[in-house]
Formats: sequence, C-alpha cells, structure tokens
Amino acid sequence: MFCPQCKSEYRVGFTRCSDCGVALVDWLPPEPPQLGESLAELVVVRTYPNRFEADVAKTALDAAGIESMLRSDDYGGRGPNLTLTQGIEILVRTEDARDADAILSIDLTGANSGYLPE
Repeated sequence: MFCPQCKSEYRVGFTRCSDCGVALVDWLPPEPPQLGESLAELVVVRTYPNRFEADVAKTALDAAGIESMLRSDDYGGRGPNLTLTQGIEILVRTEDARDADAILSIDLTGANSGYLPE
C-alpha cells in the first residue's frame, strides 16, 4: 500500500496515510521521464534548409562520436520545398558544440574554417 501524495509505503491492512490522511492505493503510477534537464543541455549548432542536408550533417557527427538530434517544423520533410518551414536544426550537448561546429565547417574538399578537434 502506498500514499499517492507523499509516496510512503505501508503494510497491508492500513487504509490511510498517517502523515497526509490520504487514502492509500495498491501501487503508485510510474514517474514521468524528466526531459527538462536533458533538453536544457542542448544547443543548436546549425540550421539546414532541407532534411537531406540535415541528415548528412547528423551522419557526420554520428561518425565522429558526437550524439545529436534534429528538430524541425517541416512535419516529416517529404513535401515540396515550401517556404513555410524555418529549417531543420541540429542540436548537440553544450560540451560538444565546439567540436560539432568544427566538423560541420569542413566542406567536401576537406578544408575547414580553422579549429580542428584534438
């Protein structure tokens, strides 16, 4: 038996929480995942005009061992190139932002804009 308010556990036979006075339940509902903290650690390193370019960038970061995610307002990216979308953002952890920026700055010839990760 559990108190749904303070989450104290009771032996079978008790019906009310001695601290809260609330009726006990057989089990507690699962805790919702804490997404706020992990999202606060993410920063946008680039914004791409289409899903293809964003996927290529994400693949480059994955190959370098940098976890990333895409965020977009294009609802799947399969429609025609409409100007209604604001682009597809690629996000990484704050501590990976500098390395991710350096990797994404390398063009197809292998040239870069300066910084190379160690």
